[in-house]
Amino acid sequence: MLESRAREIQITDVRRPIFISLMEYLYTDYLDVAVDFAMELFVTADRYGVERLKRICESKMLGSLCVENAASIFHAADLHNATVLRDQCITFMLNNFDAVTKTDAFEEMGRTNVELVFELLKRR
Repeated sequence: MLESRAREIQITDVRRPIFISLMEYLYTDYLDVAVDFAMELFVTADRYGVERLKRICESKMLGSLCVENAASIFHAADLHNATVLRDQCITFMLNNFDAVTKTDAFEEMGRTNVELVFELLKRR
């Protein structure tokens, strides 16, 4: 493996502040996740198999769940197999269906994963 002999490893798919947060968590087993980093850190934690950090991010995203971000969080939860978060998003979105469906995030989700929109419509 080339990385095992390299003095430096280039990680180009993770922004620097997210990677620093990941490293902080790995070294300290603690991280106060900022709401504005939670989604990106959630994706990174899933990519690198850091399940406990992923759950911390899920909790932070659930605490910030609102009409504007519900579809984005739902989509991410579906992509990254976060079933509890996914189920909570479904409940929230069904309870706030009219408002959620008018958001840019819902429109984007419809463009990128129409199956999720159909799932919501079936449950309505």
